[in-house]
Amino acid sequence: MKTQMDIFGGTYTARSFEQDAMGFLLAYAKRHKGRAFSAEDVTLAAVDAGLAPLEMRAWGTVFAQAARDGFIRRSDVLFRRSLGNGTLAPGWVGV
Repeated sequence: MKTQMDIFGGTYTARSFEQDAMGFLLAYAKRHKGRAFSAEDVTLAAVDAGLAPLEMRAWGTVFAQAARDGFIRRSDVLFRRSLGNGTLAPGWVGV
């Protein structure tokens, strides 16, 4: 395991993608508590920070688990997906 810096100035220990991605998502949601954000905002910020799975769809499991654990919830705000041909998708809110 190695220590890495996240985009918010914190550090985390690299483990599996799911563990690192969950930590990144929770930090992102905490910084946006009560405000809607898109899943693409999170995943693209993670890529910029050097956290990217082989398949971007791996993030779906991370978001689903964070929602089940009560860290995020769906928002009423729709976001246009840049990676989804402009389709609309509901965002998330940090709880």
